[in-house]
Formats: sequence, structure tokens, C-alpha cells
Amino acid sequence: MPEKKALSVWEAFAAGDAMGMPTEFMTLDEIREAVPGLPEDFVPSLLSKKHPNLPEGSVTDDTEQNLYLLAEARKAGRFTPEIAVSALEKWIRETGAVEKKYIGPSSLRALRAIRDGVPVAEAGKGGVTCGGIMRTPSAVLWDPEQSEEALCESIYAALLPTHNTSEALEAAGAYGFALRAAFLGEELPAIYDAAIRGGETLIERAPGIDCAPSSVERLKAARSLGLSSGELVEFLYRIWGTGLPSADVCGAVFAIFAFAGKDVWLAVRLSSVLGGDTDTIGALAAALSAAYAGGHNLPPYVLHKIRRVNRKLFSEKLPSLLAL
Repeated sequence: MPEKKALSVWEAFAAGDAMGMPTEFMTLDEIREAVPGLPEDFVPSLLSKKHPNLPEGSVTDDTEQNLYLLAEARKAGRFTPEIAVSALEKWIRETGAVEKKYIGPSSLRALRAIRDGVPVAEAGKGGVTCGGIMRTPSAVLWDPEQSEEALCESIYAALLPTHNTSEALEAAGAYGFALRAAFLGEELPAIYDAAIRGGETLIERAPGIDCAPSSVERLKAARSLGLSSGELVEFLYRIWGTGLPSADVCGAVFAIFAFAGKDVWLAVRLSSVLGGDTDTIGALAAALSAAYAGGHNLPPYVLHKIRRVNRKLFSEKLPSLLAL
């Protein structure tokens, strides 16, 4: 059933987010000192550089934003830039995102500009970070059977207010089209073809082409890296980068997906020890693997802790169909 598959994707997304939360923006060397090998459970939050006060199993802005956007789009029956702004403002008010330093620099600047009267299409012209690709799952899964043409509009609507740039739109288009293809049961060649198509389609909507690495070229290369897990982590962190830029996150997500395939738990664990933006990379890679697998192999104890720690968020924002 589509509902069961969607639930699996959201569970995988939340697990990647929560497992990556403690190691977010630790260096690779710091992570290796604290976490030998691949973790079998949540890394203690006390080790975290960004979130030492959060309980283990907590999700971050990645999951929160997507659930707010999903709920508002489902309620309205459409996905528009205005709905995206409304959902993000509601998220900020209800979760204390600014105080918790959850909201990224591009989104915060853009939303403040919109409040000051700047047109939505203008406000997001400085948004090059991964905040755009991060919220793309909501643009896909509010209606996973929408056509590619409709999906293009949904992704554009999700990004326009805060990430109206070639870097952000290309990365989000690539990921969004791949997630849709995986969710609909396509095999790997068709998923990658869709990703290329999505990146090329959305970048055409940008107001201009900026000087930046290409997410499409990185996802093409990700298929044939041929590295061991340790070599892959080294390559992604030290050569491609795993920081805030859209192409960094997009490249890392597709590289992890190419390595892990349908092994969602492996995608989560690998992402959590990458260094850099571990929670965003983990959430997106795990969701794509779960969509491709049509389910997930996450340990029950991981899901139990995530359900318990984030009970209020999930019960209020996920439709009852998808309640964790």
C-alpha cells in the first residue's frame, strides 16, 4: 500500500535525522575518536558539539520542517510558495526554531525579508545551502503519485521563498525526482535517470546560474565510485565535502544510496559517521533507500526511542494515516 510505504520512508527519514543529530558538524577525526566503527545505537548526545542538551533519539529541523510542510500541503490540497511560507512560519513559532538555532541562515534571512515586504521570488535568491533539498521529501510525499510536471511545481514552491538559486534547485530537483521514482517502484537505472531529469529541469527555473559544483554531475559519479565503506567516508568528507552547500549534501546522499542500496540501516549508520551535516545527509539517504526497498530494516529499539522522544511532534503533525 502507498500509505505503508510512505510510513516506512518517514520512519527512515526520522531515523537518519536522529542518528545523525549527535555527530552533526563534528569532524571526521572527532567522530572516529568517539565512535569506533559503525554505531549500533544512538551516539550519546553529550558528545555533540551542537546538540548536547537534546535527548538521544531527538529529531531536528529536518524532520520538523518536513512534517509541518506535509501537514499544511495535505490540509490545503496543494503545494504553493505561500503554503510553504505559512508552514515555515508556523514551525518557527511553535517549536522555537530560532532560539534552538535550528533554522538555517538562508531560510532565516529569507523569511525575515518576506516579513519586511520583499516578494517571495526575490527573498530566496541568496539561498544556496542544503535547506532546500532538506525539505524536498514533503514536496514529493504530500502526493507521491503526482506527475513529474506537478512535482516540478511542488519542489519549486517548497524552495522559492528561501532557496531560489541554481545550486539549491538543481539538488532538490535531482533528489525529489529520484525519491518519486523509487517510491513508485522503479529500478536503479530509472531512478538515476529521473534524478538527472529532475536536476536539469529545476535548474532551468533558477533566476540565474551561479558558479558552483553540479549536483547532477556528482550523482552521476556517485554510481561508480567503487569504494569500501571506509574509503567512501574518507572521500566524501575530505574530497567532495559534507558541509552545508547543496551539492555537498546531494552528492553525499547519492553516494551513500549507491553504496547501501536497500539496506536502510546501513545508510543511516554510514551517514552518522561522515562528519559535517550528518543529520540531513542521513535523513535524505535513508528515505531514498526506504523508498527503493519499499520498507526498511531499522531495528525496533531505534524506532521505539524515536517514537517516544518525539511523540508530541509526530502525533500532532503527521496525518493519522502516517502516525508513528
